[in-house]
Amino acid sequence: MNLIDPKPFFLVWSPTGQKPPTFKHPSRQGAVMEAERLAREHRGQKFFVLATTDSRIVDDMVRSTFALETDEPPF
Repeated sequence: MNLIDPKPFFLVWSPTGQKPPTFKHPSRQGAVMEAERLAREHRGQKFFVLATTDSRIVDDMVRSTFALETDEPPF
């Protein structure tokens, strides 16, 4: 499992928007163009281009499945 993201991505976000960003732009220029498009469409609203810088993951889940000898719950 590769824990390092291969490339950063960019999001377009507006603090006055009603929905969180959902599209990961692979390039800064693409995100800037989308921010400009949205700004023209929603005059007076500010749109930010956000870049990923780091990520972390903890992957240490231990799962155990216990077989019951009966279909009755154990409590």
